[in-house]
Amino acid sequence: MEKIKIGTRGSRLALIQAEIAASAFREKGYLPHICVVRTRGDADFSRSLSEIGRGAFTDVFSDMIARGEIDCAVHSAKDLPTGEEKDGFYCLARADARDVLVYKGKGGVHRVGTGSPRRAAAVSKLYPEADILPVRGNVDTRLRKLFSGEFDAVVLAAAGLSRLGFLQENGLLFGGNAACVRYFSPEECVPAACQGIIAVEGEAGKEIGDAAVLCAALAERRMQRAVGGDCSGGAGAYLCGDILYAQKDGRIECTAYRGDESIRLLAERFV
Repeated sequence: MEKIKIGTRGSRLALIQAEIAASAFREKGYLPHICVVRTRGDADFSRSLSEIGRGAFTDVFSDMIARGEIDCAVHSAKDLPTGEEKDGFYCLARADARDVLVYKGKGGVHRVGTGSPRRAAAVSKLYPEADILPVRGNVDTRLRKLFSGEFDAVVLAAAGLSRLGFLQENGLLFGGNAACVRYFSPEECVPAACQGIIAVEGEAGKEIGDAAVLCAALAERRMQRAVGGDCSGGAGAYLCGDILYAQKDGRIECTAYRGDESIRLLAERFV
């Protein structure tokens, strides 16, 4: 049985995503081994994600693959730098791409934690009287800050909450604490390109890749490049069925998707 070395960050969510990839490799007859790596994004909490850049959680893995230290790396696809040179990855099945407002349900939504200008723009429209405050850390850390009273609400990706098992039929449950959730439609907040997608970097990923998800992912990345943004900025891109959504600086537009011409025409609306 051929061995596959899978690189991943060490957060609980990253390990869950790596195990999803490992299970797919096992189904193909491989023997996967998960290798945990500390990235510069994990080490730098003094600056916001928009300051340290989108490759903070992924760039070390490319070097490790090139040196043969690992066969592939598993990422949240939205964390990959948006440059065309980084389009060579594979995708697993997509989870819910939407963003979620997690709030305690009492006292109103006055202090909202998010490190994303894209999410902040959406919250500012929906809750104009709320203060938008910066927050860093993994999902568990952000939820602990919510329940400790530091925030009234935080904005997180539905996919991560679901994979961690926190989402319930009627809300969210974390460490014995219950909270309410509000899902943002793409008309309210366009997800970051590839949100909800697990990316597998490295040629080994072609053994488990989903071609349809990859097509959607690459379309979203092209759209996000066309409007000049990434997940650490104010831009978003989401292909929902045959409708392509884009967001830049709080403005949202959409169009029927018919390939690259649709991307060009949609981008022109932001000029």
